[in-house]
Formats: sequence, structure tokens, C-alpha cells
Amino acid sequence: MPKRSTISARRRNPARRLAWLLAPLAMLLSGACASDPTGAAAQACGAAPLFTALPAALSNIEGISVIGGIDAPGHTLPTDHAGIFLSTEGATVFAPGTMQITTLRRTTYLVSPRRQGHTDFSAFFQICNAVSGWFGHLSTIAPTIPTPAGGWKNCQTYSTSSETVESCEGTLDGVTVAAGQPVGTSGFSIALGLMSVDFGLLDSRVNNNYVARWRYPDGTFRAICAWDQFDATNKAALYTKLSNRSRPSTVPAGEPRCGTMVVDVAGTAKGVWALPSETQPLAGNETGYITLANYPYRPQDELALSVAPTTLGAMVGVVSRATTGRVNRAFEQVTNDGLVYCYGPDVLWQGRNWLLTLTSLTTLKIRMVTATVAVPNICAADPGTWSMDGAISMVR
Repeated sequence: MPKRSTISARRRNPARRLAWLLAPLAMLLSGACASDPTGAAAQACGAAPLFTALPAALSNIEGISVIGGIDAPGHTLPTDHAGIFLSTEGATVFAPGTMQITTLRRTTYLVSPRRQGHTDFSAFFQICNAVSGWFGHLSTIAPTIPTPAGGWKNCQTYSTSSETVESCEGTLDGVTVAAGQPVGTSGFSIALGLMSVDFGLLDSRVNNNYVARWRYPDGTFRAICAWDQFDATNKAALYTKLSNRSRPSTVPAGEPRCGTMVVDVAGTAKGVWALPSETQPLAGNETGYITLANYPYRPQDELALSVAPTTLGAMVGVVSRATTGRVNRAFEQVTNDGLVYCYGPDVLWQGRNWLLTLTSLTTLKIRMVTATVAVPNICAADPGTWSMDGAISMVR
């Protein structure tokens, strides 16, 4: 589920590039079809559930992911959408509820190591006046959904760290689909590992808290869990598929079951931090950030360090969660107390530990320490030996 990557076009015209990235979210949140008084954008949101049909046949769903997922360096920050991992190429994607499709996006991968020449689509929709969303990485759009009457417009070409992409959009006028009606197909290639569908949902009544709000697009504050909007039977069926593909042996447990976008706790280590050089709103490249949060698949038991800078490992470390002491201490309990805290080892990365300390309410220092034969686990050593020499500074 690619989301944000280094975008060279942003360096040439960052304001234009940022506006292009955030336009779909702004369109969703403002109610893109407000001119149609009988459309979904004009309808008040009723009582739960919003969805009564599965977005794909359960037999075609290999797994689903949480919102707020973190996977540095590409997904360093909490991800504002969930995902569906399909087991069948060309599987049908269904509308989970009655929705008005307002916009289609066509994305062509002009240069790519895995999907050069491939085109996929996104469908943006409105459920009611407050709730909107999108499906991303559709291989085809259902034939019952017309192509944009005005054609594909607002085309932009940009480059990521590994691809060059052309993306165009087209608006639809009053196209409503019912629960269970096909929206398109997805699952491009099992061999290439391109089998995921993005499923994002925004609620304009929600306000996810972040300390440095200026850094993020509005969708970060409005994102909600799609799976919790299903009726009880379908929700239970979907949650049997919950998994983290990066750590398939992990058994999800704990609440919030679907993850969360709310990770920042002011005055503590918990949340998103940035290199001091990150002085512009986020517009694609997350390699200058870290997220310190509860591991979203086991939030009561484990912590996650999503650290994108290469000096910190450019990875996600997952460690046990403690509420006492200075080893693996819950991030919301780490304050500006002058102490150094140690995190590790990760079961997948046992040779790596991280030391961190808050130096003010808005400044944190962090360092990765690689194991040696003499000190295989620095977190088990005397805290008096924990040195912050070589640490990098991060800010809110």
C-alpha cells in the first residue's frame, strides 16, 4: 500500500506539489457532490452501521490492516487508511454500503521496477454529509460506473524514490452504487506482490489530536477505521483477517483493535517527531521523521519505534511494553526528567537497541546502538553505561 515517498517534483514547486497531494482529501472533506441536493453529501449520517456488505468476498481476502499503521521508512507516520490484501488476482471490490462516487483517479506508472506501464485507479466516494472515503489500487473500474464525462484532467507527472508516475482525475455527476454492487477489481499480480487495496475513510466530525498540526494534511485528523463501521456479523468476519504482513507471526490483540491515528501526547516521548530540518508541511517524504507509539497490532503489550533516518536504522522496531523502570518504558511515561531510556531488543532485530531522552517538552534525542560481542544487549547493561554520544535531535 504505497502512500508517501520522496517526490523530486516537490523540490521544484513545493506549494503546487502539496496542493496536488492534498486535493482529494480536501475534496472529500468538503463534500465533492454538494451541488447534488439528493446525493450522499446532502444526507445526514444515520446510526451505525454504515456498511452492510463485505468489500470483497471473504475467500478472496488474505488479510486486512489497521489504520495508524507504521512501517518506516516508507510509512514512518501513522497511515490514514486501512488496507485489504487479496489472495486472488482480479478479485471484485464491492461497495460496502450505499455511496456516491464523486471522483476517479487514473495512475500510470511510467517508470517502475515492478509495474512499469501498469495503470490503476482510485475511486473517491461520499457516504453521507460527514463521511467520505476512497478505494485505491483498483485494477479496473466496474462497467456500471461511467468514465468521467469531462475526460481525465489535472494530469501531473512526478517522481518518487523509485518510480515516475502520471496521475489524472475526472469527476462524476451523481453516480450512486448500492451496498454489494461492484466498484471494480483489484489484485494485479501475486508474483509481483501487488495485491492490496487501500480503503480510507474520513469523518469531518472527528478531530485526531497532533501537537504540531501544521505538519499534516487535514485527512490525518479526520481518518477513522473502516472496519468498525460494518454491521456486527461482517465486522467479526473481517477481524478474523486482521494481520501485519511485516510480522506475520504476530497475533493481533488488544484495543483499539483497528489501530488509531491518535499517537501524540504532549510533553512526553510518545508521538511523531521530526528532524529540525523539516520546516515545511509534510508533502511526501517521511524519511526525516520518527513515530514512537504503541504497536498498533498489540497496543497493550508492545511498543513500536518507526524510525526513518538511516542513522537510526530506517526500520520499525517492536519491543515489549513496560510501565516501570527505564527499559522499554511506555512512551507516554517518558518525560523531560533528565533520564536516558533504552528500547530493545526487537525479536527480528536483536542486534539493535535505541537510547532516547527528552531534553525539553518539544525536543528529543535518540540514538541507535548496535550490539557487540562484549555488549549483545545494551538495555541489559548498567544504565550508567548508556551514552547519548552521537544521538540526533528531533523536534515536535
